[in-house]
Amino acid sequence: MPSPTGPDVGLSTVRARLAGRVRIPYAVTSVALVVTGAVVFTVASWQISGRAPVLAVARPIAAGQVVTDGDVKIVKVGAASDLGLVPSINESEVVGHVAAMPLATGTLLTAHMVGTADFPPAGQAVIGVPLKAGTFPPRLGVGDRVNVWPGPDVAAVTSASSVPVALASDAVVTSVGSADSLGTTVATLLVDAQAAPKVTQAPSLSVVEVSPNQVGQP
Repeated sequence: MPSPTGPDVGLSTVRARLAGRVRIPYAVTSVALVVTGAVVFTVASWQISGRAPVLAVARPIAAGQVVTDGDVKIVKVGAASDLGLVPSINESEVVGHVAAMPLATGTLLTAHMVGTADFPPAGQAVIGVPLKAGTFPPRLGVGDRVNVWPGPDVAAVTSASSVPVALASDAVVTSVGSADSLGTTVATLLVDAQAAPKVTQAPSLSVVEVSPNQVGQP
């Protein structure tokens, strides 16, 4: 039987091509709807449960340090939108950016904690202090608030003539190193700029914890 030719065949071919072209937009639209539906479902489930996954600091981050995947973790909290916390789905807003301040383990991240490093704040200074074993709390950590006093040997001499006075009050620990072969540990502290010279010039120091950083501690 001879193959059909003529206008009918041409019309059929055009219709087939048009049908193929129409299916592609529909397929793309269907995928978009599925993805959008999944996001909406996820957000709705957070709202129903009252707890949303947000980003927190997994390990200490220094000011000016680029945040990596290993530096953050996901935790679930309530009222995340009210606190301005960074949702876990917005991880790209944090990872790859510079920490604007020292961040202690367990800190819940907000957008202002990353960006251009603006540290130390005006009127304050970051100083390194050598601490001998027994002159600071064993579990001293980043974020702890401390008072800095003269070391035991200096305090013994001073107490004979006057009442000892703290060299710096309400200082914030920004890093704690490992002890060297002599048992000395170097820590960095955020202190009032006027108190910084007194601390750095003291022959020895003693640190007393005022308010430990409770976030993230066991």
